[in-house]
Amino acid sequence: MQTVLAPSRLRRIGEAADATGLTHRTIRYYEELGLLKPAAHVSGGNRRYDDEDLERLRLIKRLREVVGLSLADIRMFLETEAEREILKAEYDATTDPVLKNEVLDRAEPLLRSRVELLERKLAAVQAFLEEERGRLQRLLTLRGVHAV
Repeated sequence: MQTVLAPSRLRRIGEAADATGLTHRTIRYYEELGLLKPAAHVSGGNRRYDDEDLERLRLIKRLREVVGLSLADIRMFLETEAEREILKAEYDATTDPVLKNEVLDRAEPLLRSRVELLERKLAAVQAFLEEERGRLQRLLTLRGVHAV
């Protein structure tokens, strides 16, 4: 027996902003950049956002605020996410082990590229942290305080 999912509720931009912690302006900007395409447009050009849109906005916010990625890097990450979701659907749609392995072979480079992107960002943050630790240590040394 197949489960039928209820259709996702469509929300106005204000509701989407409240749900994600983003501003109306930021959401519109992400649309202008092509990072987000609202689920629907209704009369007067009003946008409507579904659950998938909200998840995408939360991911964009996380990549910007937590990871510190540029918008160009976010675009690349989102493109690979769309490809990953397609491959996941292909994987789930077959029981043939050969086809499953072929899908996994195609998914691996996508995930590797994302890991490498995040590792580069992490290395840059770690290098910056070490610089700041060095400054703090020099200050403490000037004060005659032992390292913390």
